Amino acid sequence: MTAPRRGLLLLPLILAACAPRASSSAAPAPAPEAAPARRISALTDEVDRQAPLWLVRHQVPSVAIAYIRNGRVAWTRVYGEQAPGVPATPATLYNVASLAKPVSAETMLRLAAAGRVSLDEPLAGFWVDPDVAADPRHQRLTPRIALSHRTGFPNWRFQTEGKTLAFQRDPGTTLGYSGEGFEYARRFAQQKLDAEWESLARRYVMGPLRMNSTTYTHPAAAARVALPFGREGRYGEPSVQDSALASDDLYTTVGDYAAFLTGVIRRDGLPAAYAAQRDSMHVVNEESTARCDRAAVAHCPRVGMGLGWEILEFGGETVRMHSGADWGESTLAFYFAETGDGAVILTNGANGMKVSLEAVELLFPATRLADYARSFR
Repeated sequence: MTAPRRGLLLLPLILAACAPRASSSAAPAPAPEAAPARRISALTDEVDRQAPLWLVRHQVPSVAIAYIRNGRVAWTRVYGEQAPGVPATPATLYNVASLAKPVSAETMLRLAAAGRVSLDEPLAGFWVDPDVAADPRHQRLTPRIALSHRTGFPNWRFQTEGKTLAFQRDPGTTLGYSGEGFEYARRFAQQKLDAEWESLARRYVMGPLRMNSTTYTHPAAAARVALPFGREGRYGEPSVQDSALASDDLYTTVGDYAAFLTGVIRRDGLPAAYAAQRDSMHVVNEESTARCDRAAVAHCPRVGMGLGWEILEFGGETVRMHSGADWGESTLAFYFAETGDGAVILTNGANGMKVSLEAVELLFPATRLADYARSFR
């Protein structure tokens, strides 16, 4: 298994010829307001005008957008190129980087709902990393702690001075975004269930939600993969894992990830008690909450983590979201808890978050999230 790349997400959103290609999807879901179909049509027209400009402005090769209304996909649109001279299409496979984490968290939650694991059992019962075996704090680790980023581990061990895994804080206390924590939980599940992570995710999440083009490992249709495009202005080679990571390098289409997001919104296939645990804030991100510039933002959010999802609470507007970033890739998925509206935005450019911020403002202009996003522009 190759090592994951270095440019992974460090929390929040915003942590911080380009003709539209086919649009395919379910019919727009009825909205509470009058004449939703007409407004959605006008919105797609405006996205068709603006998205090609975003790509040029921010030097991003392509963007794929799924727009969600009331927990249903209203439309998908794709713009730009997945590789030099190769148009992006709805079938284009994007490496969504840390957007793998919500899929992995959902897998663990469904395993728990099926009685195959417990969210609160010690990971040490089936996996102990040799680097922390001598530290008794490893016995405190549980799936819940890992999914809410409270393991006390760094993001990646190879980013530390000693290149080994070590606790930076006590498990279960404060927030510390960690890909290592998700990998620790993955190894536990694989050992306990004697199964590969890819097969578990396919059985419990990808299969039920019909994510037929999604994989943690080698995509079957390599010609459909969007090549990453770095800030240096060049394309690179895709990062593909030989065995699944729970935290990174998930390949999927905009339609597949939209199917996943709408399943999460509607709580499809997950008992209410587990969905409520996933969707509740387990730990506050004090740093991100305090960082909000109250001179620039009308409503600053309380920021924290649920199980696999970041949560922004604006007071009357709750956003659950996650972003992803590797070298040459940037992605975002989010939804509003009160309305079931949201979006999936996938790009194969290092500057893709700039495109995502523009899309958030255009798609949801009257929201507190859009106001918050503008402060990062």
